Amino acid sequence: MSEARRHILPFFIPHLGCPNQCIFCEQHKIAGQNLPPTPGQVAEILSRLAPQASSKPEVAFYGGSFTAIPRDMQISYLSAAKQAFAAGRISGIRLSTRPDAVDESELELLREYGVGTVELGVQSMTDEVLSLARRGHTASDSLAAVKRLKAWGFVCGIQLMPGLPGETATGAVQGAAQILSLKPDLLRIYPMVVVAGTECERMYRMGDFLPLSLEEAVRICLNITLLAEAAGTTVIRTGLQPTEDLAREVVAGPYHPAFGALVQELRWRHKLLYALQRLPQAVECFVNRRDIAALVGYRRQNLAYYKPGLRIRGAELAPGALRLLASDGSDFVLTEMAFRKFWLSGLAGADACVLPPDLIK
Repeated sequence: MSEARRHILPFFIPHLGCPNQCIFCEQHKIAGQNLPPTPGQVAEILSRLAPQASSKPEVAFYGGSFTAIPRDMQISYLSAAKQAFAAGRISGIRLSTRPDAVDESELELLREYGVGTVELGVQSMTDEVLSLARRGHTASDSLAAVKRLKAWGFVCGIQLMPGLPGETATGAVQGAAQILSLKPDLLRIYPMVVVAGTECERMYRMGDFLPLSLEEAVRICLNITLLAEAAGTTVIRTGLQPTEDLAREVVAGPYHPAFGALVQELRWRHKLLYALQRLPQAVECFVNRRDIAALVGYRRQNLAYYKPGLRIRGAELAPGALRLLASDGSDFVLTEMAFRKFWLSGLAGADACVLPPDLIK
């Protein structure tokens, strides 16, 4: 089953396994709850699921560093999920944790209890940034953790947080390229926002930290998204999941309820502009019907960047591809792969931005 279609049943366990408080984190507000469910409550909720359901959820333990909580507590949570899996009530088990909390003995436990996917809170690949964020792990820990998870056969996900204090846009992209060269299976990109009650809020109010603008964050996330796709990594989320609680608690930074859509709109804007350089006399643009909304943009904002009078039409094209047609019958076709190669080649040529050659393909 693709990640886009996967039905996730999340249980948030804020801070239970966190050895320290990261400067950006207020998990209770991000998750929208104060107290984690007990293992007994998890078991009771799972017991109510119908085993004959056609779409069985995958249980996820999120919001904390699961493999860093006491081992007996891990076993209690995992036992509840494993019993539900054996009864045919769920399709699998996944969890999130720290890169420095997945040693061999821990992975043996996770395998024993049927965990299939492990997501790592990598956040940054710059040690100075990680130290300032009080993450308590290093970039080397993240590299080792991805290698270990893949060697053990787990589906490996990573989370990146561009825009942390001390990190440049180039550093965020370079770091993403470094960890993506290991070809993790999944990626979440959460550009950092300032949440009330965090150390980052204090830094922001004191003038010691300026978060990314929305435009900067969208551009960085597009770069990372294209790197991920080149590596064969599935991007499963871009931007924090919007909730009423989170919207009230965001103090500053690139928060937008449709952040992922903004990234796709920027992709399509540059894709069409690049194609128009190749066929400037074009009068019509054809794309897959499902891509029209992203090409046009929210409230048709992308149209202001295109050639006046250019007609945009739906057609039987592969998703991500576009075709330009001129009045004299000449045309230009741009595939998603060709655009990605063009874009990443530009990144590789940027000042101080070095990308692994195997990602530019």
